[in-house]
Amino acid sequence: MKIISDREFRNEPGKVRKELAGQNVVMTSRGRPYAVLLPVEEPEKLEEVLELADRLKAQMALSSVRGKSRDAGLDKLKPEDIDREIEQVRKQRKGS
Repeated sequence: MKIISDREFRNEPGKVRKELAGQNVVMTSRGRPYAVLLPVEEPEKLEEVLELADRLKAQMALSSVRGKSRDAGLDKLKPEDIDREIEQVRKQRKGS
């Protein structure tokens, strides 16, 4: 994995292309990572790479939601408590 700043990318875009030939590249701005560039070795597989990236983003979002639920203690709810909460929300929606 190679780390490249957006300034370095702007000034030397060819360098990023060379780095991508062999590894993933992490883009940073002011020292903070904000993107990962992945090499696409077979252009005809671009859609597959994008689909996998979307799946990864979805998994990361789910993991975040689970973590927030765990931090709030919601992972300890009993099934009947969950059903009761769902029923209350449904009643609220019908009333709106």
